[in-house]
Amino acid sequence: MPHPLVALALSMASTLGSAPAPAAAEPAVRYEPAGSPGAEQARRLLQDSGALRTGIRLPEPVEVVARDCGEPAATWDAGQRRITICYALVDEVRRTLDGISTTEEADDRTAERRVEAALAALYHHQLGHALATMNGLPAGGEGQADQLAALTLAADRPADAVPAAEARHLLAAGHGGLDHLKGTAESATFGCLLYGADPAANAAIAKGGWVPAQRAPSCAAEYERVRAAVGSLVVKGP
Repeated sequence: MPHPLVALALSMASTLGSAPAPAAAEPAVRYEPAGSPGAEQARRLLQDSGALRTGIRLPEPVEVVARDCGEPAATWDAGQRRITICYALVDEVRRTLDGISTTEEADDRTAERRVEAALAALYHHQLGHALATMNGLPAGGEGQADQLAALTLAADRPADAVPAAEARHLLAAGHGGLDHLKGTAESATFGCLLYGADPAANAAIAKGGWVPAQRAPSCAAEYERVRAAVGSLVVKGP
């Protein structure tokens, strides 16, 4: 019996029918001016991290806007074909993970990589929503976006797989506006798919306990089932 979110991918696949439309150019990214020193710090962090750079191609043009929304949010607007990342959410991610890293006495580079990878995971989650919408998948909610995020992240930013799984695990309990990264079951599935994408390179995910020990041996098979179901939607440019 496949995991519930893997079963979701299989049901999604049954509705795809013909091959997806040819992929368009990569999303166009725009950083709007910040309205406060804190928002400006978040803007610089987001831009310098490169979290919004991707080689993933989408079936239709998509605009990615980073802006000062006044609230910690990240959204996909299907009507406008727009992903919005709010500077307040970037700041919430940074403050939360910095606090955890301080408590753990993690070194500066570890703390920095956690934040960068968490921002990449947030962005790829929104890319997952965009891919689902534009390819006509049935509404699958956050679990569907998570599965596609794991596939796109593994294809686009394999070096971020381990820190993304770690950051997601650390944030799983839910903090402030970090709704897209909360949930222990969701965190385990996200980590399992990233681990399963390359168990050798991503062995730290299993060793760190970010996937339940009893589930880790099945992660490669879980990843392959999801990739077989919806992996054709994940197109990486040259």
